[in-house]
Amino acid sequence: MFLKKRHLEILKKMKETESQKEIEKALPEDFKNRVVELYILGFVELEGDSIRFTEAGKRLLELVEKLDIENLPEIFIDSEIIKIMELLEETGQVPEDWLALLKERQLADDNGLNEIGKEILKIYRETHPIVYLTPQILSFVRNMPKIGLYDELITYKNSKNFGDYIINALQAMRLLMISPKTSDKAFSTTKTLANVIKIANMVPNISRALILRKEDFELLESGKGSESLEESGFYKEGVTELGKEMMETYKGLGKVEEKTLPIYVLEDELEVLKAIEEIKKIYETNPKVIPTYKEIEKRVNIKDLGETLHILESKELIERKVVDNKDTYWMTEFGEKAKEFGKVTTDGMKAITYPEAGDVPIAEWVMAGKEEGTVKRGITEKGKFYMNLSKTIKRKPYLTKYDVSALVKVPKKKYIHRDELVKLIMEHVGGEEEEIIRAINEAESKGFIVELQNKMIKLTKLGEDVKDAVEEARVPELLNTKFAVTPTTFNILRAIYENREEVDRVWKEKEEGKEHKENEIILLAKLLPLTIDEIKKSLVILKNTGFIGKRGLTDAGKKLVEAYLTFWA
Repeated sequence: MFLKKRHLEILKKMKETESQKEIEKALPEDFKNRVVELYILGFVELEGDSIRFTEAGKRLLELVEKLDIENLPEIFIDSEIIKIMELLEETGQVPEDWLALLKERQLADDNGLNEIGKEILKIYRETHPIVYLTPQILSFVRNMPKIGLYDELITYKNSKNFGDYIINALQAMRLLMISPKTSDKAFSTTKTLANVIKIANMVPNISRALILRKEDFELLESGKGSESLEESGFYKEGVTELGKEMMETYKGLGKVEEKTLPIYVLEDELEVLKAIEEIKKIYETNPKVIPTYKEIEKRVNIKDLGETLHILESKELIERKVVDNKDTYWMTEFGEKAKEFGKVTTDGMKAITYPEAGDVPIAEWVMAGKEEGTVKRGITEKGKFYMNLSKTIKRKPYLTKYDVSALVKVPKKKYIHRDELVKLIMEHVGGEEEEIIRAINEAESKGFIVELQNKMIKLTKLGEDVKDAVEEARVPELLNTKFAVTPTTFNILRAIYENREEVDRVWKEKEEGKEHKENEIILLAKLLPLTIDEIKKSLVILKNTGFIGKRGLTDAGKKLVEAYLTFWA
């Protein structure tokens, strides 16, 4: 949405007259652009010299009449203000300087959004802009940066005629979003801009605006046309390719999708992947050298190799195999490519996952994306690979003490500020602030939490389900056991869960006083690529932490497995 003070003044003047000439005479400044923007937004209809309210326009006018227009800033609503309003409504808290922007626009007070703010947000959600593509807009979008810092957008805008008008129009059509300011402002375009660029390439020499309204869209969708649709080139004995692209553009305006869970791959993980590659090359000529823990350890300088291997396995970058009765680690196809593309953090990925879903990243995420190479003027090849990886893999759990603490401390269905969560985790399990912040970022990549632009954090559905499982288990033992919930221990729980009839039979045959019966170990060894020793060790851990009991999986064990089966579904 994009509304200047002048838009509001035009709406008020429309109560007196429907004549554009009369309104322009009273409010001449940039009148034609302002009227077109109101038309794009769906608040007015234009016919000849007449300008009339739509139903949405009438609703907006009711709010405008409650505002002290004289004391409003020149830009009343834009995509930045909408994002602040959404965050305030969703989380109940935004930074003071963001709240001040809403207060000066008479949209909020210290208690949150006021009635005007709530109603404007409602109108925003219930209205749909039209597609309005002028030759200037189509020329502008061809080479514009798609994701970046706000200064980059302004630099590009200043290089083009009609730049201000086009930035406004793109925001009105919800093709362009500007973030609230943190250290800086950022911007991003939505996926739907790709359709607009296709249209620009289909009609390189167009001399008039291409317009698609709701009624036009519905007519084309039903397979019908009209004289105006034929004149525009959208219909000719059926919907044309141009018409189809316009329809796709219309459908995509303002569309918000579920965000892709951002992956992360850090330097230690890359070092291990390179070591595994080195061992694999030796193995091809000398089969006695295989990528065991000890062989990898010889080639890396990592504080905790076990942790790194668990992390890589949880992201399907490596897989475990039993070779010569030894546990070994081999790169997957994703691991091979990640090794070449290099490091990426959760923040660097959010620079591209947010625009992909129709949301805007903050400046810090964009800067991380630029530094890590997921963003240049848009999504890079590296960014596309990691986006595909993020969408494709089935993450398995690897819970650190910080994950367990965060799951315990974050309440269900409520937001908590990151600074508060850092403090709670520090008090609960200790650790340095920087280390905990990194762990919180990683918890987001694991799918347990989501952190929004205003640093407010909430548990995801997976996070809530895993929280239930953790709290049913033995939390003190989970915190004190270094590798309690890992892909390996989870795979054992899943194997027991999915083969429970056979496992139950073996468990019922267990002799009192014995930790494990041989048939149980043999069965799990058949089901999983693990050595006998690894299975025995994992079963002891799972029993100590409360995921396995005397007669099978505990409620905690069942809940953990079911949480991930639901997550993957």
